[in-house]
Amino acid sequence: MLAEYESQQILSLSEGYYTPHYQPILDVGNRNIIGYEVLGRVFSPESNEYHSLGYHFHNPDTDTVRLVHIDRIIREKAIKHVKETGLKTKIFLNMMPNFLSMVYTGEVLDIKRLHILHLIDKYDINPNDLVLEITEDKFEGNIEKLLYIVSLFRERGIKIAVDDLGVGFSNLERIGYIHPDIMKVDIKIMRESLNRRSFKNVLSAISEMSQRLGSQLLFEGVENEEELYLALSMGANLLQGFYFSRPALDFQDKKRFNKTLKTSLEKFSGLRFLEILENLRKEQSFLDQFVDLFKGIETSSEEKMADALSEILDRLPLETTSVLVTDMHGYQVTPTFKRDAYDLPWTRLLTEVGNNYAWKPFFIRHKAETYHSSRVSGFTEPFHDIETKRQYVLFTLNLGENHVLILRLDWESY
Repeated sequence: MLAEYESQQILSLSEGYYTPHYQPILDVGNRNIIGYEVLGRVFSPESNEYHSLGYHFHNPDTDTVRLVHIDRIIREKAIKHVKETGLKTKIFLNMMPNFLSMVYTGEVLDIKRLHILHLIDKYDINPNDLVLEITEDKFEGNIEKLLYIVSLFRERGIKIAVDDLGVGFSNLERIGYIHPDIMKVDIKIMRESLNRRSFKNVLSAISEMSQRLGSQLLFEGVENEEELYLALSMGANLLQGFYFSRPALDFQDKKRFNKTLKTSLEKFSGLRFLEILENLRKEQSFLDQFVDLFKGIETSSEEKMADALSEILDRLPLETTSVLVTDMHGYQVTPTFKRDAYDLPWTRLLTEVGNNYAWKPFFIRHKAETYHSSRVSGFTEPFHDIETKRQYVLFTLNLGENHVLILRLDWESY
């Protein structure tokens, strides 16, 4: 970052000092560079090198009008460069909502004031090759007006990305309102702001949300192989970061990282394959034990089921932390037998009898699979318990035709 005494000078330089740099974005499927994020850089005469303008764009004390002007300079230079090179590539342009709201101050929007649309016409470029990244630390404008501007961009064929997931003004609000074509996650920012377990859980939630919305998932800030594998495990469609390339003054051969990414993908695929096989082996091992233990359990009355569970407790795998039985309507009919650790005694909780689990996703899925394919048992995906800070899975098993056993396993201690 520039020294503070240079910071004010840097925004008052002539137009020639402001230059776009381009950081490649790779498509995981074809392993090629499919686009570039345009990043603002300024050449400092004092230090004789380029510096990022990111600090200034996120500094609330910086002259906004001047920033808008600089932003337009960099954007136009980038689009002009694409036109002059004739390169067929996507260009990702950052767009701060507060900047957009400045051009829509009245009741009627003057479309001519939308700089992006002006540049599309001026340089006769394909709007389908542009992606606008909506990014902001905070947004104080009118959301309806912002959405109207976004709709105008979409009508022209421009794609919309939501940037900086994990920071800034309500991410869920942005995603819900905008329904982006691309959801962009900065893996570095999230790693620094969350603990390790929460970090992965939040990424998993974002990954699932992107699939449900039909949005592509772009991971930026990928700097090493571990982060690359994490991005891939979360279903990343697009990748960006220093692991591949720093922002540069010009475009690169689109196949430059093809072999590197091909090798990484093959290695990741092999490791993930072995990991899934191990999980399947774990599940089968537990399933064999549970089917053997519970195959003869008495289900003629709730009292007999409770007594039968009591007799089985000491024969359950050490990873078992709780067990109970419900009827097919989801109502708990036995006490909950629970222990906090494998070396602690079991406790019998009568207060939970009568609780209902029918609304739980895992229970609904179990019933549906029983009905559809006569499947009598299953495991949930691992989930995080916020109190114990550990990962667990639930195992469900039909006991006869009228009851369901629900057992919780500590998935980390195995």
